[in-house]
Amino acid sequence: MKTSHLSTVALVVAALGLAACSDSSTGVNATTLADSTITADVATSSGDAIATSIETMTANEASASLDVSTFASFNLVPSNSPDRTLTFDRSRTCYDANGAVVAGCSPLSSVRKIVTHTTMSGSRSGSNTTTGGATVTWSGSVNRVSDDTITRNFNASNVEVSRTHSGVGSGTDTTAFSTADASRNMSEAFQDSVNAVTWNVPRSSNPFPISGSIVRRDTVHVVLTKSGSTTTRDAVRRVEVDFPADAQGNVTIKVNDKTCTLNLVSHRVSGCQ
Repeated sequence: MKTSHLSTVALVVAALGLAACSDSSTGVNATTLADSTITADVATSSGDAIATSIETMTANEASASLDVSTFASFNLVPSNSPDRTLTFDRSRTCYDANGAVVAGCSPLSSVRKIVTHTTMSGSRSGSNTTTGGATVTWSGSVNRVSDDTITRNFNASNVEVSRTHSGVGSGTDTTAFSTADASRNMSEAFQDSVNAVTWNVPRSSNPFPISGSIVRRDTVHVVLTKSGSTTTRDAVRRVEVDFPADAQGNVTIKVNDKTCTLNLVSHRVSGCQ
């Protein structure tokens, strides 16, 4: 079965050249493009993307007619969240307890596993305040694909008690960051691994995952323009988000050895250390 949200899109994921294990830089004043700046930009971009992945998993459940929850129902209203204009295209296959295909995913009572292939494209923009107090605005394009396997977990009384998501994703996003005196253009090629991200049910009272993790390997190419000079740099960052989230949707996001806080409702990253 295939469903579309807004419109069907064609997603072309182009591989960027892999960076060396160590960061490399060229251009004038290369030292002004610091490790910490790249890490902060990756945290902002990846945090928004991973929060979107959590929403996409929920939408995958809803598109298969499973009950889900909304943040609004818990009075968790996004505040200063990024603006996103995204188009999704989904196809899915449902299986019963014996691994046989359930045509049309009906009856839902017999479905135990749902495999959803999703493509996503569009744009996003937002702003954040750095540790030093400067305001950074950002915007860019989104091109992603994911394969999400939902496993419905039942107890001995045949009552569903939880849902577990596992899968992979990839994409090529571009993001432009602007401050009062500089601009940075970052191109990303990433691979995501979704590892047993689990929600309790009923979902109507469980908005956030209780366990699992999402790990991203992010290869970036950054172009810094400042005071008439241009610097380029290639880098690789490992990003990890571990669950559970707290009652407000806050989780720790790790970028290499730096830790920040990601809010799954607003998508904002803060408190990096």
